[in-house]
Amino acid sequence: MNAIHDVNFFVKLAGAFAVMLVAWFVPDWRFGVALSLMIVALLLVTRVPGMRGYLKGASLLVLLVMASWIANLLIQGETLQTALPTAAGMAARLVTTTAVFYFVMETSTPGSILAACSAARLPPIATLVLSLTFGIIPMLREEFERIGDAQRARGMEIDDVSLPMRLRFALARGVPLLVQAVRMAHAISLSLSIYGFELSRKRTTWRNVGLMVEPKLPRKGPAA
Repeated sequence: MNAIHDVNFFVKLAGAFAVMLVAWFVPDWRFGVALSLMIVALLLVTRVPGMRGYLKGASLLVLLVMASWIANLLIQGETLQTALPTAAGMAARLVTTTAVFYFVMETSTPGSILAACSAARLPPIATLVLSLTFGIIPMLREEFERIGDAQRARGMEIDDVSLPMRLRFALARGVPLLVQAVRMAHAISLSLSIYGFELSRKRTTWRNVGLMVEPKLPRKGPAA
């Protein structure tokens, strides 16, 4: 399944947008639920890393969306029979959207993104934005998990607690995560300065980028 992970970043990104558009423009909630389950199953089959954490987050997302939409529609005078399908359709769309872009983020390394952007001759600022956007989110997720491990090591029980308490502990991780994000941004800007990054300077790629991303350019033998 690694061959799927090595597909060109822009091919994966275009596929994610196409699936997202299908999920949001098809009105039938049953199709939306089936599509979301199929996408999540595909992520499991292709062995996308970090699926355990994603499934926990997706389950929490479904609960929050269902509860908020049902309550809102009931307040507006809708019946439970009409509110439930609407809430299920909205939750399914969000799960599908997050799942496809989670696949893109988790299977695209910063190097493959830079190589694809360079091969496509994108402007340096567009290359920087894409690589940082799809590269920093997984790093922040890992930092979020490390903060949770540090809380457990200090004796804070964050697993076997009620859902409101778990949400409260999750929000408590926001401050150290924000601090770490600022530090990470500073480290990235310092690294770019050290390596002489300039918006006016074009970069070349060290990878052979087509439909698939090859790790190295093919070497030519010695001339006869």
